[in-house]
Amino acid sequence: MMSFMSLFKRESKITLRQELWLAILVVIIISFVSTVLISTYSAKQYFSSQLYLKNIDDANGLALMLSQMHKDHVELELLISATFDTGHYQRIELQDPEGAPIVKRVFNGKLDKSVPIWFHHFYQLHVMPGVAQVSDGWQQFGTLYVESHSQYTELALWENVTRLFLGFFTVAITACIASAYFLRRILRPLDDVVRQANALGDKRFIKSKVPHTYEFARLVSSMNLLSTRFSRIIKEDKRRLEEFRFKSQHDELTGLANREYFYATLEAQLQQSKEHAHGALFLFRIVNLDQISEQANRVEMVAFLRRFTQTLVAFLEANEDRFSESHIARLSHTDFAVLVADTDDIERLSTKIFKQHQALLADYSQFNLAITHACSYIEREDSRFTLLKRVDNLLKVALTKPQMQAQVNNNKQRNELFSDADSWREAIEHALDTNALDVLLYPVKSFSGKLLQNQLSLSLLLNGELYRSGYYYQWAQRLKLLARLDWGQIKYLVQVFEQRDDLNLISVELSRETLLDDSAVAAILTYLLAFPKLAKHICFDVRESIAVSEFTLFKDFCIQAKSMGAKVALKRVGSAFNKIKEIHELGLEMIKIDSVYGHNISYSQDNQTFLRGICSVAHSIGITVIAEGVESPEDQKTLQALGFDGFVSQPVDDKAKGVQT
Repeated sequence: MMSFMSLFKRESKITLRQELWLAILVVIIISFVSTVLISTYSAKQYFSSQLYLKNIDDANGLALMLSQMHKDHVELELLISATFDTGHYQRIELQDPEGAPIVKRVFNGKLDKSVPIWFHHFYQLHVMPGVAQVSDGWQQFGTLYVESHSQYTELALWENVTRLFLGFFTVAITACIASAYFLRRILRPLDDVVRQANALGDKRFIKSKVPHTYEFARLVSSMNLLSTRFSRIIKEDKRRLEEFRFKSQHDELTGLANREYFYATLEAQLQQSKEHAHGALFLFRIVNLDQISEQANRVEMVAFLRRFTQTLVAFLEANEDRFSESHIARLSHTDFAVLVADTDDIERLSTKIFKQHQALLADYSQFNLAITHACSYIEREDSRFTLLKRVDNLLKVALTKPQMQAQVNNNKQRNELFSDADSWREAIEHALDTNALDVLLYPVKSFSGKLLQNQLSLSLLLNGELYRSGYYYQWAQRLKLLARLDWGQIKYLVQVFEQRDDLNLISVELSRETLLDDSAVAAILTYLLAFPKLAKHICFDVRESIAVSEFTLFKDFCIQAKSMGAKVALKRVGSAFNKIKEIHELGLEMIKIDSVYGHNISYSQDNQTFLRGICSVAHSIGITVIAEGVESPEDQKTLQALGFDGFVSQPVDDKAKGVQT
């Protein structure tokens, strides 16, 4: 009873189920008390009336016998005593007409101990004695008083109450069991509503089955309608946002990226190349393109441009194992560019694309067309101007040599630590096996300076010196070692941070290789489950491209990560944002916008509109929006005005020494 009474002390926390149980118990208790009181009172009145009638009948019978007897005192006493001893009487008394007792017998025994004292106190019977006149011939001899003993009646009343209590208790237990069953069935829709409400809090707009109960049906229908409206609004906003983004960042004729978007992408790639360059730039030019429109018509020229575009796209898709990512754009009426990252064999790529272009030109032999291209590796100190100028100069050389139609600048970086794949594999695996690694933390801050999280980057000790991930990442990807790197990163994270009391949120990027390996994901999550305090401070970063291409896998990972208390974020977010299905159901902590969109944002109205739309969609479902790779204070102010919540700043320790949080 005290446990239920304590519920009233926590009114703000009491649940509907507890209130209903409390109501059921109150009804049962009131029913029990009222039933016992009413039944006991009725029985008491009944017993009292019956006992009074018995007193009258016994008094009349005994008085008749005494009236017919000889009025000898001894005989009178013997008859009254015999009657008293054979019945259950409290008192039998014969008084003369003056009121003086002639014969008097009174019960002097003890009360029956089986009846509780409190029950005797509350339910003691007060029954009037039976009174009859005893005559002697035609004269009155005396008055007879007969009073039955009430303890036997009280015992019967107590037994009746006991049986009533046991019967009612059995009924109450049965009622509670039945109530529990029906409550569970009745309140099951409410559990669904709670689950749906929690999902809304986690930015997941799910629907629940509409129950049969009218009131619950209205509630669930309203919640479902709310989820549907939110989901529809988000999808519509994403669709409009994608339409605007595509129009502002792509060439209308070919569907390729336009000059402005490509230059922003190139700037981002050059920033990454500062650490270790592994990219290359191809520049293509269609010679005498205008002859098609002069000799044929615009339709045929457009058809040729689209076929040329398809050739470039097909070439990149067929050789995607030769680089980690690629970008293609139309820079002008006749010029096209392809940027590839993490490649080391542009001569082979140049030969392949040259052959494909020759096959394409064979179908347009009636026109005097030519496709010339030039390519060059990206160097560490390259700026956009120097790189484009170098490739453009190569293209001019190719144009002066019609027989070649391609110019390759084999300026590959020659300062690699190791010369072959086996040496790279051995060095990376040795660093992981010996725990020869360190971490670099990139603080993610709000525009007010508040630390939102620390973005972690793993550095390896190679040949006695620490190198950032950009230096060895290409080789780790080629050698299928990314999953091992992720595992080593998690173990190092636990080793360094698990015992700290001043933990902030730490973001760790997981590679595609890890996410595609169920055993690797299970190993990481199971390992972190042993450290629940740390797990709650971890945010897993996953690239947007992975979320799009492996959505079902990514969604399952989000559910698993959140179940252990961790958070999930998307990074390198940009062109494929609208392709992430049901983003509102993933429960993402934040999204990190690709530096391509934030670079020189102050001078790009189209990108500003696009990013403002992303912020609006993300904030509507409670997702924090962060900018990557934005160092200019002017750009940061613009991003803040667009609705961004923060940005990724420079690492706290350029030498990757001394881990801090």
